[in-house]
Amino acid sequence: MKRNERRAMRILVYVCAALFSATAIGMEDELISRGFGLLPQIIQRIDVLHKGLSDSDIVDGKITLSSVGGYCPLSNLVADIEITGTNVVLDLAGRSIFGTITVSGSTVVVKNGAVIPLAPLNTDKANAGITVHPNAGNVLIKRCHIVCADSILTGTLFDLVLSDTVNNTYELVGTATVFDSMPGRSGIEVSGQAVNVFDCSVIPGASASTTNANAEDGGHAIILSGSANKVRVLDCIMISGNGGNAANDDGGNGGNGIYVKDTVNHSEISHCTIFGTGAGGNGSSNAGNGGQGIRIESTAVDIGVHDCRIRNTGAGGSPAGVGGKAVLDGVTTAGAYSMTFSNFAHNIANTIKYDLRGTGTEEGIVSPNPPDGTVLNPFANVYIS
Repeated sequence: MKRNERRAMRILVYVCAALFSATAIGMEDELISRGFGLLPQIIQRIDVLHKGLSDSDIVDGKITLSSVGGYCPLSNLVADIEITGTNVVLDLAGRSIFGTITVSGSTVVVKNGAVIPLAPLNTDKANAGITVHPNAGNVLIKRCHIVCADSILTGTLFDLVLSDTVNNTYELVGTATVFDSMPGRSGIEVSGQAVNVFDCSVIPGASASTTNANAEDGGHAIILSGSANKVRVLDCIMISGNGGNAANDDGGNGGNGIYVKDTVNHSEISHCTIFGTGAGGNGSSNAGNGGQGIRIESTAVDIGVHDCRIRNTGAGGSPAGVGGKAVLDGVTTAGAYSMTFSNFAHNIANTIKYDLRGTGTEEGIVSPNPPDGTVLNPFANVYIS
């Protein structure tokens, strides 16, 4: 082969290699979804395309991502992350963020890692582990593991310092009182538009108990709130937090698996597994109720719930708390009805398993375990116990 021909062949090989690399990077999710492992070369190439995040990027306890591009933590980070920019990809690459993530930008992806918020303080007790704000749109949250610390029980924190390095003795330099009423932190809250929550595992926090006030509710795994629309929650697993006990007042309600509230509309929940919901807290006056597997408020519009598995709803607290239902749907307005079908429930604390359209009349179909030869409508909501 002539020298010029060999040079042309090498150029062709380089071009083909570059095209393959670009194609493989673009097919990352497709390869993962089909069960293929990524080649180390592809992984290295993907890392190059992301800006590394480190402790040096933390300012006043948070990292702000405001510019277009991909970002990847170089190690586990203790910080809150705020994504305010457009066309931002945060690839956690298997690492953990000990803090919260909030999204207010558009066309954002958060994926592939753990989000572990600390116990909530009074200043951030309303913040979920991952929050998608109302002005955010076209957001994808996938393959994230969210584990929220429980709220701190009522008591006093003592600040100690080392006073004698020889004998390792400490002295008290100050105290700080823990807030007496603190809800459980929720896992994910979505108020934006066109949001996809896919293949996540979510564990919210339990509420703190109280000595002199009403106890707060346990954390919900996933909340859809505000005017969120075109939201899809797909193939997620979750439990929810227990409500707090109240020594001298009302106990808190157990957290719901998925809580659809306000005027959320045209959204879908499918193929999710709710392994357990929070128990209601005990109270001296009134007890908290157990959490619902899926709760839909009466103001929601056109919510689809199908092919979900709901198990082990929380018991009500004492005295006289009510156990959680598999699905509690309060929508009674024609044209806004929820579409709840093909769901399966087991070990539901309430005698009414499915309470649809605010009436409790459609309670699902009981199935023997194991199933017998009975033919069931495939669109029916079924329960065992």
